[in-house]
Amino acid sequence: MQTVLTSSLIQKYKQLSGRCRAVFFSAPTGFGKTCAAKALATGRRVVTLSARDPAFALPPAAGTWATLVVDDLQDLDSEADQQALCDLLRDCPDRRFLFLSRGPLPSCLMPFQAAGVLGLLTPRDLMLDREAAARLLQSHGVALPDADLASVCQVTRGYPLALELLAQRLERGEPCTRTTLDNTRLDLYRYYEETVLRRLDAPTRALLTQVAPFAPVTLDLARLVTGDNHAGERMVALLRTTSMLQQDKMGSYLFWPLFRDFLLWELDQHTSDSQRRTLYARAGLHYELAEDYGRALDCYNHSGNTDKISELLEKNAEMHPGMGHYLEMEPYYRALPEEEVLQSPALMQGMSMLCAMRMDFAASERWYTALRDYAAHSVGEKAREAKGRLAWLDIGLPQRPVDATAELFPKVFALLSARQIRLPPFSVTSTLPSLMNGGKDFSPWSKRDALLYATLRVPVEAVLGRDGVGLADCALAESQFEKGKDIRDQAIRLLAMLDHIRCNGTPDMEFAVVGLLARVQMDAGHPGDARESLLALRQRFVQAGQTRFLPNLDAMLCRTDLLLQDDGAAAAWLRDKAPGDAQCIQVLKRYQYFTEALVRLALGDYQAVLVTLAPLEPYCTACRRYIDSIQLHTLQAIARYRLDQPGWKNDLAAALDTAREYGFVRTVSQFGAAVLPLLESGGWTADADFLAAVTAAARTQASCCPGYLAPPQTLRAPLTETERQVLRLICADHTNAEIGQLLDIKLSTVKTHVSHILDKLQVTRRSQLKAAAARLHLIDT
Repeated sequence: MQTVLTSSLIQKYKQLSGRCRAVFFSAPTGFGKTCAAKALATGRRVVTLSARDPAFALPPAAGTWATLVVDDLQDLDSEADQQALCDLLRDCPDRRFLFLSRGPLPSCLMPFQAAGVLGLLTPRDLMLDREAAARLLQSHGVALPDADLASVCQVTRGYPLALELLAQRLERGEPCTRTTLDNTRLDLYRYYEETVLRRLDAPTRALLTQVAPFAPVTLDLARLVTGDNHAGERMVALLRTTSMLQQDKMGSYLFWPLFRDFLLWELDQHTSDSQRRTLYARAGLHYELAEDYGRALDCYNHSGNTDKISELLEKNAEMHPGMGHYLEMEPYYRALPEEEVLQSPALMQGMSMLCAMRMDFAASERWYTALRDYAAHSVGEKAREAKGRLAWLDIGLPQRPVDATAELFPKVFALLSARQIRLPPFSVTSTLPSLMNGGKDFSPWSKRDALLYATLRVPVEAVLGRDGVGLADCALAESQFEKGKDIRDQAIRLLAMLDHIRCNGTPDMEFAVVGLLARVQMDAGHPGDARESLLALRQRFVQAGQTRFLPNLDAMLCRTDLLLQDDGAAAAWLRDKAPGDAQCIQVLKRYQYFTEALVRLALGDYQAVLVTLAPLEPYCTACRRYIDSIQLHTLQAIARYRLDQPGWKNDLAAALDTAREYGFVRTVSQFGAAVLPLLESGGWTADADFLAAVTAAARTQASCCPGYLAPPQTLRAPLTETERQVLRLICADHTNAEIGQLLDIKLSTVKTHVSHILDKLQVTRRSQLKAAAARLHLIDT
């Protein structure tokens, strides 16, 4: 292999060599570790050894060597040799050591890394960038056009061996086409076959190929799929000798992507369709037992076991859409024959909910009618099950008006008490941080929330089971909060109930309660405290494996970033976690879509705000999402106002009309300074008292977080270097006189600089400079 080093590798090696006596190269085969070490280990007195050599022996400490290079360190399995190597490293403080291994850093060398004696180079450091890839190709007499070079770098991912094998083919005159790239991949696979797989014993080879289709790999999965009771021991041994298999988290492992592709190719080459179906069936059983129905369905689909697919979908239909993964499993639902679905109340229920979530309400009602017909023609347990699922849909379908559920809950409670029906479990939040605006919008109940609290608390909590624990108190508090009332006393009572909810309720309810408490903190002007509350909850959810809440929880954390005016963190969420793709809306992600609109508003991309929100409008109308509608129209109004589009007054009027109907003040006022000028000049005259209440609440919010959703600031003109120095000193709370002394300039000159800085940052007071500078990333915060 040609020796080509990237400038970043050379720089990092120099940095490590400057502070460490030893450098450990850890990378799979084909990364050019040997060539790189040879090029980097300059000097005449270099001793190079291979731990794979049967005659391997370390040089004496008293020798004349200056640098020791030990290759294939993963094969140094003798404790005596490992101890001797550590002794040599310890006893020769004036010598340099380069260790090369296909595996991770061995435990015997970890103390040296912790002490700063040993530095680490990883596969990422050894990958070739575009410039290095071009030099490697040129060494073979190959010069590619920029477009082809970019394609090659993308396909090979900068992997040195893949680039070398491709360069050899191109040097022989083969064109840079998909066929040549595919043939290069086969060259690579044959290389792995010879240098990696054949060096392993037969049981380990079988283990690797049989678990390759599944990611991540756990020890239990490996044992069940392979039928090898020693699979765990073999996995642990592999982790010590190769970095092709890496630990993802404790007890969970991932293959290096290119090596996994090779193992899948090996599996196809050396096993029959029947054998592969058996592997998938075993893996499906593993995932089913772990209640990971998404992966289980995928495996059973590959195994051809359609009966298992139907069985799992029925189990999935027992779960609420907030945790039922309907959308992820949609292809399996759609693939079922209609006559098979019509024989299963659970599948008809699932299809009705799935279609509703896709906003295909006609199809949803068709499946509801089919389930009702099934119930009418059934007796005994079948009729009992079907009626229970009909009641579940009557409560849970998003297109069902919530007004009717006030009468429905007592009826369902009576049927449950008489054991005439059995209800599948509910989740009233759909993993959202809200009860009023969770799985359903309960705004109509807010008109008589105190009365309903007194009359419906018992039947509602009985019908909902564990999901009803704490529901009534949280719902009443949230209703009062939306109306702009002070609920601090209720919030304290909810806080006291949290342990009871954790023990006897559900994580859904815990998220709703903590979400409301965080909103109270944000409304009081303490977004930092709200962030801490949410981060503590996030940590608990991660530890408990409740990852289904994380997307909405992270979106709520992003809202605290906006209140803290941390546009960088908000932009990072937008880049990495926002749902995007407004053309294929998923209604269960609507909280994230609204958060995306807020971030785009803060970043000044007002047209994108309108594009993000537009697909949600039909859903909000069809499913009577009143709170979402208020927020949607308010955000549309702000965006159009800033775009100077005439329709903003209509949007604002629509928001205020709905908010007034339910008495919701904070639903509009939460946008603070961003909505205040619209309220003052919008011309809405339907209810002067209500408008005054919303305006006053918006002013309070604006005073707490004046920069929230403000139009992004820009510099009127670039700052000079002296102005930057003056600005930094102002932000460090120095007076003009102190600045003059520090910079050795006259006081009048300092005042001139301050005047220029105020003008360029577009603020009027010296006290506003620090916030403006932070927002423009001119200072570190």
